Amino acid sequence: MGKEFITRIIESSGKTKTQFANEIGVNKYTVDKWLAGIYRPDAANQESIRLKFKREIAKLYK
Repeated sequence: MGKEFITRIIESSGKTKTQFANEIGVNKYTVDKWLAGIYRPDAANQESIRLKFKREIAKLYK
């Protein structure tokens, strides 16, 4: 899951980066690192994003 995809999920959800981070249970600075391309979400965080943002992800594939 790359930074562009995470950016699209955040934008389509209408949430701020802080709200997004709180929703999936990570620190805001972790999300900043993902968006900067320094790190990618690990498998557990990717699963959490997929579970909590199913609707937004589905919109991106339409």
